[in-house]
Amino acid sequence: MKKKFLSSGVAIATLTIGLVSTNGLQSGAVSNPTVLTEETNVGVTFTNNFNPADSQSTSTQMATNGLSFEPLIQYNSLKPGVWYPWLATKEVFNSTGQKVTFTMNPKAVWSNGVKLTAQDVANEFNAMSTNGSLNVFGVPTLAAPATYTATTVTLTYTTPQFSNREALGGVMIFPVTGDPGIPANSIITSGNQQLMNTDVIGSGPYLPTGYSGQLLKYTASPHWNLTKKPYVTGVNIPYFASNQAATEALVSHQLDWAGNDIPQIQTTFVGRDPKHNHFYYPAGSTVTLWFNTSLSAPSGQRSCLHDANFRYAISMAMDRNQLASIGETGFAKPATSSSGMTPSQLAYQGKYKNNLPLNGWTLKQVSKFLLSKGYTLDSSSYWQVTGAAAQKATQLQQGTECSFSIQDPTGYSDYAEDEQLISASLQGVHINVNTIGVTTGQWNTNIFTHNFDAMIHWGAGGTNPYSQFENWLGDPANTGGSTNYGEYANPAAQQILVAMAATQLGTPQFQAQANKLSAIMTSDVPAAPILYGPDWDVYSTARFTGWVTPSNQYAYPGPGGNSVGFVLTRLTKTTN
Repeated sequence: MKKKFLSSGVAIATLTIGLVSTNGLQSGAVSNPTVLTEETNVGVTFTNNFNPADSQSTSTQMATNGLSFEPLIQYNSLKPGVWYPWLATKEVFNSTGQKVTFTMNPKAVWSNGVKLTAQDVANEFNAMSTNGSLNVFGVPTLAAPATYTATTVTLTYTTPQFSNREALGGVMIFPVTGDPGIPANSIITSGNQQLMNTDVIGSGPYLPTGYSGQLLKYTASPHWNLTKKPYVTGVNIPYFASNQAATEALVSHQLDWAGNDIPQIQTTFVGRDPKHNHFYYPAGSTVTLWFNTSLSAPSGQRSCLHDANFRYAISMAMDRNQLASIGETGFAKPATSSSGMTPSQLAYQGKYKNNLPLNGWTLKQVSKFLLSKGYTLDSSSYWQVTGAAAQKATQLQQGTECSFSIQDPTGYSDYAEDEQLISASLQGVHINVNTIGVTTGQWNTNIFTHNFDAMIHWGAGGTNPYSQFENWLGDPANTGGSTNYGEYANPAAQQILVAMAATQLGTPQFQAQANKLSAIMTSDVPAAPILYGPDWDVYSTARFTGWVTPSNQYAYPGPGGNSVGFVLTRLTKTTN
């Protein structure tokens, strides 16, 4: 399962649709034929907060920021090097790669009708450089304040940023202090600020005009001007308690668009209406078992996850074929490279190609490895810290039994299945692992507060390996990343990331840095690659057409990406 912000899968659970009645959805579709209903996440408690810089806001957790706030450039996550002019028409680097200049689209307008200018963009990049809570896009700190003219904005960095092109162009533009014509209550000053739906002034095609604990309603912005007036005049996002509830709404044509891994999808979904029911699951990013390497993790004083050797043994012991075929119902492929790079990045994998044991190490192999690293089995037949090497690496006392938990939302049924499978396989080689199921909202909070031992989580995705490496290895203080969920600290990795950003994609220099980061992923295992997660995309053409398809790969296909507004502006009425 790979979604930018949401989950998928089908749990055999309640047959109701959260707190939203099926009749309400059906009648809404009939009375408002141009209003699209989509499912972007399950189990999220709706609050009236639409701040795109807040990781805990409803719009972030429901992946709807892309409806109201647009990037400078639209990059196609399915096709390397393919991009579309959007709020900006061009992104140009100088010869050293330390300066990037965006030329603004003269059609760009805030949703209150005020022109969106180069000054607004400069203000946001300056604000992100001085207020880290606003930098949710993984961009580095500016070397000097951004400058602007009537039509361009120029960003200057200490080091070259050639490989950061997509991150810079992908920054969503929202109102910040100093933007002319924006009311004070619509200015975003912090990543912890509540932004109510009635205060949103955006750069995108839709505004959150209705909010309740059961339904989010978006309406087309009256001043949207980058494309012709969208056929989709509004978007409804209902609350769903579980994946099963969302799936049933999809099957009965109460949803137009969803991100679900549906078992036996040809029978349970496509076969019920072959003319209109479709799915498209292109390969996305690498799903990992992401470790919290800090001793301050919930089980940090006993997890042994501070030791790279122990993490390596865990990675080698997992049965990836089982996770793909059972946990992900056969639509995900098992990860084959310890580098974490996807099959589409095969050319960059080098000697780390196909080096993972897909069925996992045997007990004999795990035992031989852990015994050599200072671990022995205790009286409960679980691995414990014994030797000096293990004591030093874990920073735990001799005799500490290694024990940790994998934490994921109960509403994410495929991840819930995956963590049970991982736990069972690791228990089989005497590694003491438990599972914890939490609500989606609690999980999101725990991720950003590092309140977990390990979790199954999707990666950054995209076509550039740099984006994935930065996601797993980056330290925000050095590389501008915004994740570092597992508190992994490796100064060498930071230096290599900086060097990689300074090189052009596909050059020998880029490959050299990719090899170094692959070696760190392999030996240190801050996150263990387990699956190549698809971009789950299930859609109906009963009312709308123009979706991303295998023959029309123009954007990230599912409803969980930042290109959601871009996709919706391309949809038109189904005529047959």
